Amino acid sequence: MSKLIVKNGFVFDPFNKIEGEPKDILIEDGKIVDKFTSSNDIKEIDAKGKTVVPAAVEIHAHIASQQLNWVRLLGSDNQDFQNLWNGLALNTIAKNYISNGYTFILEANVFPSLAKQTMFDLQRLPVLDKAFLLNPSNLWALELEYQKKMVEEGAVFLSNLLEKVKGFGLKAYNPFEAEYWNWKVVRKNVSERGRLFNFTPMDVYEKLPRFVEHLGLPHSIHAHIEGYESQHSKENLLATLNKVKSLGLKPNPKNDFEIKRSQIFHLAHGSSYNIDGDNSELIKFYNENQDFDMDLGFVGFDALNPLITSDRHLINKLTNITNPNRLIRSSVESEGDSFATLRKFNKKIKDDCVMWANAIELALKISPWQLQLSVNYPNYADIRTLPEIASWLISNDARKKFMNDMDTGFLKDNSLNSNDKELTFNEFAILARSSPAKSLGIGDIKGNLGLGADGDLNILNLNLNDTDISKEYEKFNHSLANIDFVIKAGEIIKDHSKINLHNSGKIFWASGKPEKEDTKSILAKKEAFYQKYYSNFYDSYNITINNETLRKIS
Repeated sequence: MSKLIVKNGFVFDPFNKIEGEPKDILIEDGKIVDKFTSSNDIKEIDAKGKTVVPAAVEIHAHIASQQLNWVRLLGSDNQDFQNLWNGLALNTIAKNYISNGYTFILEANVFPSLAKQTMFDLQRLPVLDKAFLLNPSNLWALELEYQKKMVEEGAVFLSNLLEKVKGFGLKAYNPFEAEYWNWKVVRKNVSERGRLFNFTPMDVYEKLPRFVEHLGLPHSIHAHIEGYESQHSKENLLATLNKVKSLGLKPNPKNDFEIKRSQIFHLAHGSSYNIDGDNSELIKFYNENQDFDMDLGFVGFDALNPLITSDRHLINKLTNITNPNRLIRSSVESEGDSFATLRKFNKKIKDDCVMWANAIELALKISPWQLQLSVNYPNYADIRTLPEIASWLISNDARKKFMNDMDTGFLKDNSLNSNDKELTFNEFAILARSSPAKSLGIGDIKGNLGLGADGDLNILNLNLNDTDISKEYEKFNHSLANIDFVIKAGEIIKDHSKINLHNSGKIFWASGKPEKEDTKSILAKKEAFYQKYYSNFYDSYNITINNETLRKIS
């Protein structure tokens, strides 16, 4: 059994209410322990004068999908893409995430038919633990369940589907939008009834949280609201939030963990919905409803960003403006649309600046336990931008300096002009580590330095007792950009500039616990539906994988 002790560090561990205390961390056989079974073969790291925090957790990224291959194709002859993103190679993704302190990453949107491609990539993504969300928002096989009050039946089917593809949770994303496009129509809102189905998109946003809570999945429903980066999304968002609130659901994760999620609804990339810069209603809603949370979606203004999306509103917006980059479109049979292109955020474009400010304002005005740091990777920023993003949160001076050359209209009137609040280091640790772990329902083992948790941590060359990070934000930035050690399950995967990519991480999955006893008849009907109406059989979703690669959360 491997044993490691990290000695004398100043520990920040939000789950256990430890904020800068001198403390030793002991790890044996991959888990944090209070004492070793023996005194033999103990590896030691002296962290005196340094900061020790749980490893970071990524709650929303696009790193293992067919669309990523399309982006690689589009960028194959683009020198900026090759220079900045190194072809989005899996080893590069892992290296950059590890360099920034991460040991867990979530692929946020996968259609059932494309899950095999995702699993293929996840198995080849080195070192990091990982998982993916399954998107059933457009499945015709769920037509009756979406239309009627058939929660038990829908839950049985989705539990079985998650087990087949080894998904971790469920994604709500532009329900049945592709069906509108059959008539070359982009719907105005999520309350419009479809021509081919006798229910509304809002019915899907309502049913999916019910399915998730019935099954007791670790993570809540994880929702993208259509029309993001436009005024459409603001209206759709508030309508959806209020609808879900009216359901009266309670968080119902069915597992043995002590730390459970407290939300019934997770909103993806919260920066993207109030393109007018007015977040007041969203902030008010979240401050009054602690059972909702969101990842923030920070914009980094990279020289070039890949874009992977299934939102036709956004694609129409981008194609109506000057965009020199090519676009790949695809429709997956009865599962939804996909788009891939390249784009560039510009500090001279007001809408881009507004999204940048939105993420910061939300972070400053809502409890960090309801928020998670994300960059909608790679759509909004490279993860290597994380240290600078962190500096905007902990330092008003850093924000002002970065804003200095932004669009003049934005500078005259934006939400940050009168907001000089700054986050503490502990609040930053919650955003990037403990809160995403809790939201995903894995807080007992990730984002946590308590007994029994995975031995995942970072050691930063930063002494917060003699550093005012608000004023010395460049020093803070440097410590995050140059983490001394990243440790995963007690193994050193980053030692200063040396990164070890030779190990493999686990693929987390969950299928929940249906309460209906007669599952065979329900699944038989679904199999018959696929045989009659689809070009593939239901059993073709089955993924064969070595069980040693998997880690079931149940």
